[in-house]
Amino acid sequence: MKTKFGIIGLGRIAARFATVLNTVAEAELTSVASSDRQRASAFGEKFAAKKIAPSYLDLVTDPDVDAVYIGLTHNFHAEIVKLCLDHGKAVLCEKPFVTNKKDAVELTALAHEKNLLLMEAMWTRCIPTFRKAKGWATSGRIGDVKLIQASFCFNLPFNPEDRLFNPKLAGGSLYDAGVYPIEFTTGILGENPTMVNSVAKMAKTGVDDFVAINMSFECGALASLSCGLTAQTSQDAFIYGTHGHIVVYDFLGSRKCELYDNENHLIERFTEDFTDGFIYQIEHFIDLYRNHKIESERIPHRDSIACAGIFDELTKQWGIKNL
Repeated sequence: MKTKFGIIGLGRIAARFATVLNTVAEAELTSVASSDRQRASAFGEKFAAKKIAPSYLDLVTDPDVDAVYIGLTHNFHAEIVKLCLDHGKAVLCEKPFVTNKKDAVELTALAHEKNLLLMEAMWTRCIPTFRKAKGWATSGRIGDVKLIQASFCFNLPFNPEDRLFNPKLAGGSLYDAGVYPIEFTTGILGENPTMVNSVAKMAKTGVDDFVAINMSFECGALASLSCGLTAQTSQDAFIYGTHGHIVVYDFLGSRKCELYDNENHLIERFTEDFTDGFIYQIEHFIDLYRNHKIESERIPHRDSIACAGIFDELTKQWGIKNL
């Protein structure tokens, strides 16, 4: 039996999700909903959705929908996740899960209370290269991990109307880009930081447009991370240990990672090609749903909560109000 998905929020990320979903034999795109009915109709037709829901509420109350993928802007995530859970739907919510720890704690508790699957769509943790690098790091192949370096920064022309520069839509580099190096790091280490500090540059609209983040962990590791909207950086991530290091090339959608010893000799290389890394996230979510799980071991609730707590701490350091 196919797992039947509804999609709420029909922008570019939802289009990517629907494209990949339609290649999965075990999945069906059952219903789509948008605040713009014309957009919903066009999206539904393009991606062969069985239904066009008149509203978000109609979609989440549809008995034919098993699970809902939320592709709305960050500021709407908490509200719509709650709506879905209150009506008995499993939820795959686009990153970042939510923008503050209070919402993260309340929503994950609600999922547990209702025995419903809830997962942040941190697809990069599901791809084979991430899992291989994590295995190398946690099995002691590079000794004790001491430093992780990762950056996700791109160059976007300033436009106060763009959602990424709009504070009302939870814009800024931290929520949109910083979530990736943060959750790459916590995923590799399998723990969350004990200390976080940062410096940030603000755009004219008041959102962060470039951020440098330092984190420390109980295991003894440190992390040096960055995110930004106004300059392109390398997306290769590095994991340094006492006996060697790991390179995860283009860590967001990595197809290759390499293990080196302390003399910089290549010890092992792992490669895996794919069309779109969303496939692993979708297959993982379906497997969890079919096995009646309420959270993912790859993207556990504790990490989504911790990431939202990091948002709280960093925005406090910058003197701006977190949403």
